[in-house]
Amino acid sequence: MKRFIYISLLSLSLTGIVTSCDLDAPAQSAMEEPNLFSVKELAEAAVMGIHQSFGETNSYRGRFLPYYGQNSDIEWINNMDASKVADDGKYELCTYAARPSNTQMNTANNAWAKFYEGIERANLCIRGLETYSDLKDADFAQLLGEAMTLRAVLYLDLIKGWGDVPARLTSLNADNMYSGREDRDVIYKQLIIDLQEAQNLCAWPNELDATKTVERVNKVFVKGLLARVCLQASGYAQRLDGENRLSTDPELSKTRLYPIALQACKDVMEQEGT
Repeated sequence: MKRFIYISLLSLSLTGIVTSCDLDAPAQSAMEEPNLFSVKELAEAAVMGIHQSFGETNSYRGRFLPYYGQNSDIEWINNMDASKVADDGKYELCTYAARPSNTQMNTANNAWAKFYEGIERANLCIRGLETYSDLKDADFAQLLGEAMTLRAVLYLDLIKGWGDVPARLTSLNADNMYSGREDRDVIYKQLIIDLQEAQNLCAWPNELDATKTVERVNKVFVKGLLARVCLQASGYAQRLDGENRLSTDPELSKTRLYPIALQACKDVMEQEGT
């Protein structure tokens, strides 16, 4: 009898605790953007998710870097076997000649899919950091610059591999879910804007904990990438009209972009000389 009374009182006590809680109050640990991007450790983890998209076996690390465009006038894939050229998907990637049936691209984690996965993650990080982070704080500023730079790396290599590609510069929505390919000049101009901002956000090597090793983006890397984008955007390319020519956009002319590239390189050399 005593045991029954004790259990009943305990049940009433627990019921009182549960019913007295505000069940509508959000958990402070909820992974929503205001919580995620206002805490440095959580925001950094989100940016590291962009890095993860580079490392998949069939993505950047395992397919794009070792195979795409490998066969050229100065390079040739090791152990090239002429009997495999026609049907081995890896050899097709070496000459930018992948067919719809390519065995290396018809996977859930292929290079194209993972590039856009990384871009979507970068888009979310950029939006979250710009909206909810204290960008006067050097660590938050570093993360925003890093996200912008990683997105630029992915887009630059998408253009190298596939030419004119869809431009998703905001997170996925009904308007851009099925967008067609965009003229590369539109993407180049956005990348230059992003990198010019990122070079002011990211720290020099050893200036922050995040830039004490080469695994993370730093100001030197951003400036070097900015120079590379300017040179590529102002150079010759096969355009949507089928012609191999320079851009007709005055914003991407050599007279406009060469000085930007030169200044970025000078900044790095001057910093290294101090």
